Amino acid sequence: MKNLSIALNAVLIVAVGILYVLHFSNSSDDSTEVKTVAGEGAVVYVNTDSLLSNYNFSVDLNEKFLKKQEDSRTDFNFKAQKLEKEAVDFQRKLQNKGFLNRERAEESQRKLIAKQQNLQQLERELSNQLMGEQQANSKRLFDSVTNYLTEYNAAHNYSLILSTTKGGNVLLSQDGLDITAEIITGLNGRYTAKAE
Repeated sequence: MKNLSIALNAVLIVAVGILYVLHFSNSSDDSTEVKTVAGEGAVVYVNTDSLLSNYNFSVDLNEKFLKKQEDSRTDFNFKAQKLEKEAVDFQRKLQNKGFLNRERAEESQRKLIAKQQNLQQLERELSNQLMGEQQANSKRLFDSVTNYLTEYNAAHNYSLILSTTKGGNVLLSQDGLDITAEIITGLNGRYTAKAE
């Protein structure tokens, strides 16, 4: 969740920068003065911690990802325990001279080593798959939020929409500059409408 929050913050900052440049490059007014109260030309911000924990799409993506991660971990742990049992059985059989000859013991050991290497490969593949899915989820979430912010800002005409986190860059602001609740309400309304 922390990685998703960091990724979303970075992407939101870039998107806000683009919106800022687009706004001033298309403006016929040469004034670069930024207003300090919410309204046209104002600089406002969204708390991404609140956004991620209250935006239903983000919550749903996170829950699905955690379930898949848990299922993968459970499957992997089952296979690892099975391999561990085979290794213990091999060691016991070796100590009790349970192999007919040395070649059979070495063959069993090679099979066990191959299974261990396959399990390590599976662990890497699962890790890469989960990382890829997390990145895809971050992109989907970022696209959803930035698309909504573009639509939202068309009606409000803010100069800049920043993202912050608890303890982030925005420590204090005038009332009305935090648009987090309004953005969450709009995003959830749009998400609910798409789900129906």
